Amino acid sequence: MRVLLCSAAVVVALAIGGCGSDSGSSRTSTSGGRTRTSASQGQVLHYITREAKPKNPGPHPGARVDHLIIRDVRRGVGPAIESGDSGIFEFIATNWVTGRKIEESWHRPRPFEARLEHNVVIDGWWQGIPGMRVGGRRQIIIPPALGFTTNPSLANATTYFDVVLVQINRQRPPGLGGGAEGAGSTPSVGG
Repeated sequence: MRVLLCSAAVVVALAIGGCGSDSGSSRTSTSGGRTRTSASQGQVLHYITREAKPKNPGPHPGARVDHLIIRDVRRGVGPAIESGDSGIFEFIATNWVTGRKIEESWHRPRPFEARLEHNVVIDGWWQGIPGMRVGGRRQIIIPPALGFTTNPSLANATTYFDVVLVQINRQRPPGLGGGAEGAGSTPSVGG
């Protein structure tokens, strides 16, 4: 009974907290399976992913990978992301041989955003992500030479990524002007 009353109190508190009004303007947009509410300052107040988190592929003892392996699980729609573009991604990363989790983007307050550029992301992403379309899901097995070469604990690790492309932000050279999509934006590299 106490649990039921406590749960009801939490629901009421959340409902009351969500009904407030402030003098600042806000907007809500839905794109690529996520809802984003932003205040006039551009802060993300609410971030939801509707993508199901992939399962860890498990260990592959003794496996040796010498080249990049790419497998499209689901093709997306629209134009493809290219090197130099910024993208918003959902991903899990695991050590292919041991099966241990390295990193993931699911359940974070902000999505993972990165620019596909040499020396900005690992070479396995720079070479393995271009060509994806929004909503597409790709599995990438990255050999150590294209992986986390600057991280001593992962320098010799073969890494497995299961990646979903949520959004593309085209990068235009300064002075070209034109469309609003990605023009003049400076992406942050999440981690």
